[in-house]
Amino acid sequence: MKRKKKRMSTLTRVLLCSWCVLGLVSAAFLIKWAINLSPEGPEGSIGSFAQSGNDGDVVQQGGEITKAPKSTATPTLAPTPTPVPPQAKFEKEYPHLGMMTEFYAYTEGVAYGFRYPCYDANTPEGAVVADAVADAAHQLMAEKVTELAKAEGSEKFLLIDYEDGETAGLYSVLFYIEKEADGVKTTETKPWIYNKKKGEPVDAEALFEDRAYLYVAEQINAMPEEKADVSEEAADGTMGEVTEEYKFIGTREEFPSYLLTSDGVKFYYNGDDPEGFVVIPYIAVHTYMAVTENGTVRADNIRELDPDKPMIALTFDDGPHYQNTPHLLEILEQYNAKSTFFVLGDRSHFTESNKKTVTMVAEAGHEVSSHTYSHKDLKSLSEDALIDEVVKARDNIYALTGEYPTYIRPPYGGYNDLVKKYAYAPLINWDLDSKDWSFRDVDKIVEHVLKEAEDGNIVLMHDIHWFTVDAVERLLPELATRGYQFVTVSELFYYNDVEAVNGTVYYGGYD
Repeated sequence: MKRKKKRMSTLTRVLLCSWCVLGLVSAAFLIKWAINLSPEGPEGSIGSFAQSGNDGDVVQQGGEITKAPKSTATPTLAPTPTPVPPQAKFEKEYPHLGMMTEFYAYTEGVAYGFRYPCYDANTPEGAVVADAVADAAHQLMAEKVTELAKAEGSEKFLLIDYEDGETAGLYSVLFYIEKEADGVKTTETKPWIYNKKKGEPVDAEALFEDRAYLYVAEQINAMPEEKADVSEEAADGTMGEVTEEYKFIGTREEFPSYLLTSDGVKFYYNGDDPEGFVVIPYIAVHTYMAVTENGTVRADNIRELDPDKPMIALTFDDGPHYQNTPHLLEILEQYNAKSTFFVLGDRSHFTESNKKTVTMVAEAGHEVSSHTYSHKDLKSLSEDALIDEVVKARDNIYALTGEYPTYIRPPYGGYNDLVKKYAYAPLINWDLDSKDWSFRDVDKIVEHVLKEAEDGNIVLMHDIHWFTVDAVERLLPELATRGYQFVTVSELFYYNDVEAVNGTVYYGGYD
């Protein structure tokens, strides 16, 4: 038996619909009422939206509470657009030797662009250098961003670029820093040097002694086309007519930055041309460098000695000698004695034995310096011939030791103004001649030196003679009993506060 479906009456349908409509209207009214009472607006986010209401409604925008004007407009919800941060842009390109790292960012109100060299990290040495320059670069970036963030201004930009160079044992990076705040730009530079031989950064501010800047100033002053002009400043602040030619004094401030290149040191100077520079060969300034071109730290060659005890520098000319010099090295080692050997450039390359001997002298911790190339009287030479004698000897010594000679001893002790100019090194003569070349007798040599020896002496001897070597074997114990310490010329100068200057002649440790 089928059941019949019960039908809903018309009246029941009308009542049910009425209740539904009433419920929807009530719900809408309650939602609107709740929105108007909320102190944070929709989504509970201050400043996220702007809400318009009737007269007297409270409106939140940007975190500020204000009275909204009367409006009958339909409420709209729209997000406030996020501002796009400014971006730095490199407008000038500097020469880069290899690959570089570059990135851009915006932080602390500063838009910056940054570049630094990316050296080959596929070798152990390259990886160490790559890490070192990256650390230095990021430290510089953080420092300059912080500085600029503290400066006044609403729009701030920072650009850090670089130029790099390399010589025998040193990497060189010169960072160019440009800061801008509300359109006002300032520039500065910062050098960074890395010593490959030592595996550590070099104090770039202390690499060159003051005398290096004096020398650079002299070179620029001698080149009229490179000189800058100085103008008098008028009362109204404008620049008047040129009244005098500018002469560089030779201060560090005049040469605010430098770059080590394969051709020499590129010194930048202030003047009419902000990018003015002069390249000085290493031979002209290497004696003024705390770290040589090949990475040797000069202080490492100075032993700790007793400054209150007498010192004497035994120096040896005309070598090397493939038999006498090695024997002399053995005798010196027995008495912890170090000496300066003034070798001849041509003799140093006579034979493979002579080449090996020069290397032995350097490896034993002695000082290898120049006695010119072929022992000619420098005073009698033309300018070109003089330069040839100096340069050929220097290059041969460099080939054998990896270092340019620190000093030059002119043959026969002779010099003139031309010799001083083109020696590119301090000239070392002597104040005690052993006269080994004249006596040619061991007893006479020993007697003469012991009679004349004084604290601070530079003694002239010749390691090409067997009788000189035998005399040294007798002299060392006798002088040691008198308290003498046997030192190089550099050590003698160091402990007597003598600052050796290129082209200046020295006779003893107290000059």
